[in-house]
Amino acid sequence: MISSDDLSFFRTIATHGTLAAAARALNVTPPSVTQRLRGLEQRLGVDLILRPSRQVSLTDEGSLCC
Repeated sequence: MISSDDLSFFRTIATHGTLAAAARALNVTPPSVTQRLRGLEQRLGVDLILRPSRQVSLTDEGSLCC
């Protein structure tokens, strides 16, 4: 299950275009954003963004989230 904080976190990633920009908006380090995103994806059992793109590209599942 995900919380409203998780949804807000993911929305920040989706709207900022890069993980680095999302980290700046959240006032955290880029590695912490990556770790939290991986944890969220593991809990949900789906990938939310496409990797290894520098720009955030949402998967179909990620698009449904926002």
